[in-house]
Amino acid sequence: MAADAGTAPGFDMGPGLTLRVCRVGREPLIADEGTGELWCDDYRPFSESVPLKGDELDDMQRECSRGFLGDLAQGQRPLPRTAPDLTWYDRGLREGWLPPHRIRHQAGERGSTLHGPWEQFQVIGVTPAFGDGHTPAMGQVILQARGQRSYLLDPPPDEEEVRGEAHPHRWWVSQVSSGAALPLDEPVPAQRGARMLVLRGGEQVLSPHAFRYQAMDVIDAQLEAIADEALRTAQSAVARGDSVVAELCVRRGLRARPDHDELRQLLR
Repeated sequence: MAADAGTAPGFDMGPGLTLRVCRVGREPLIADEGTGELWCDDYRPFSESVPLKGDELDDMQRECSRGFLGDLAQGQRPLPRTAPDLTWYDRGLREGWLPPHRIRHQAGERGSTLHGPWEQFQVIGVTPAFGDGHTPAMGQVILQARGQRSYLLDPPPDEEEVRGEAHPHRWWVSQVSSGAALPLDEPVPAQRGARMLVLRGGEQVLSPHAFRYQAMDVIDAQLEAIADEALRTAQSAVARGDSVVAELCVRRGLRARPDHDELRQLLR
């Protein structure tokens, strides 16, 4: 930003000045003429980001640097710049209200990599997993870094933090347009150890009833129950001499548990 015709910052713009504009955490602007309409859709009270009492919140805003407060308002772990910043940082660390660490980019031989805490990512899509409405299927999740246009394909779900190859926004657009990825109707927060179970795939957009993003032990129990039920039904069909129904049940169970030994024996 440079002073020129038509720009009047209202203060001396000396060398080394960095102007940082942050809408989140600020009082929303009210439209002129008293309509009461808010101009800022992203408004969130600062007290929601920092759970302190009113007097303590006022003390922190008076003592801490602008950069420290700006980081907190954007939900990022701040960098202490002054002695009061460090005092409040230590307090937030002890009381547990500091935001998670920031997402970091690294450049390597394979390109850019991205890593950071799970709280800084959200699930926005999944690779096609064509559940038939009765038998769900596992899909690979696609994560997006919050506040960034960077994407990761199915990072290891059990790691301490998210880590993987970063893809640009054009990659995400190409995946969706080619049918290689199905976007979710609404993003869901990323969780460590969770997998995506698609109940019915093939739609252009997955609505909340079409998938389950849950811990692996929960998904394993659901898939195991489907395979066991299919096995019992197939065995009953075999006893009746109904090979067609038996084969359908076996294939349904194998979609849930491809390595199920008893189902594979019936398929033979």
